[in-house]
Amino acid sequence: GRGRLPQVMEELVPRPDPGSFQARMEKRYAKGAYCREKGGGSPEIRPSDLMGGDDGIRARLLRQQEWRENKTREKNAEKQQKLEAYQDKERATMDEFRRTMGLPPA
Repeated sequence: GRGRLPQVMEELVPRPDPGSFQARMEKRYAKGAYCREKGGGSPEIRPSDLMGGDDGIRARLLRQQEWRENKTREKNAEKQQKLEAYQDKERATMDEFRRTMGLPPA
């Protein structure tokens, strides 16, 4: 009868050695089947809960964009300041050179 079925299956398909890779995979598969069989499934999750609300993402993107623009403005201001300092120094050097050569400053 029905009590003999596991014995017959054991004879036809022997179990893998305990601790082997195949045994671990069978155990994992059996556990997964049990969980799937048990059911329950996953609860309903709204995409806004999972990924966060759209407003939060938009606000973050705007903050990042503002930060980048401020950083770019600061870098450009610093570059402009360095350029002006270099040009002033160059002008002074050229005026000194012209003076030593006896030429009028430009």
